[in-house]
Amino acid sequence: MKTITKISIIFIAVLISAGACKKDSFRSIKDVKLKIDFNAPIDASKIDMTKQTPANYYVALKSVVLQGDDGTPDFEIFNKSDLSSSLVFDFSDANTTHSLMQGTTVPDGTYSSVKVEIYYLQMKLNITASSGNEPRNIRIYLSDDAETEGGLHQPGDMTQINDAGSEEGWLLGNGQSPDMTPVSPRSAAYTQDESDDGLGDGNIWFDFAGKPGNNYGPFGDVDFMNNAPHPVYSAVINFDLTDNAGENIILDFNVNNCWQFEDKDGSGAFGAGDLNFDNENTKWHMALPVMTVTLE
Repeated sequence: MKTITKISIIFIAVLISAGACKKDSFRSIKDVKLKIDFNAPIDASKIDMTKQTPANYYVALKSVVLQGDDGTPDFEIFNKSDLSSSLVFDFSDANTTHSLMQGTTVPDGTYSSVKVEIYYLQMKLNITASSGNEPRNIRIYLSDDAETEGGLHQPGDMTQINDAGSEEGWLLGNGQSPDMTPVSPRSAAYTQDESDDGLGDGNIWFDFAGKPGNNYGPFGDVDFMNNAPHPVYSAVINFDLTDNAGENIILDFNVNNCWQFEDKDGSGAFGAGDLNFDNENTKWHMALPVMTVTLE
């Protein structure tokens, strides 16, 4: 049987708020917007690892709901019928801001938090191949479309996306050295290779942080997998927000240094050499964005 390098995965999800003037609810609002911060300093890991900030960032949202307080009912900004219909918001710099309102108007009332359902996160990262470090579009699925709508993806799956937006295959599976080549179908990527032909047998699934590969991908530790909402991943951001006397809620996703890994081969980017360099488990993680809320 072909030897498969085990991967030790550390996952950190942080939901915090910052600012001097605080407010935990609002009554009148014109818009709810999403932006990405690539540069604000954060300490998402106490582990000494190589860190990278993605060159761009995509968030696929199934739903966004303002949660009411003091008798105000929840207000659904949008809720797509399935994960595959999620709205995808793309960001290439900190100046890009997307409205989440989709033509709706927020009723007057008291709102204290917002709940977002996330299908996937996608970012451009450097990956080491035989030709050198290559920028690649890496997508991480947080929700389970296989269980909900007969899709191909389990939570924790990591796939590679070409520049046209098409999925090329699964990462961190079998047969990826030395170029971290994406593998398809999913069973070939995440099962043992019995015949040494570069394909798995579709039966003996890899173990990812104590979870079987037929139900989970390689992203996330045991605590994340056990405690994350399933099958659709969601996060609630409380409005302990910075109040700049405005009428627009700004949800700010800070992704600075979110990709972190042990650079065992010294290439400066993550790749097969980091996984196969020695018998020690390789530590890596993609921290979920640090989320802050501002009223502007």
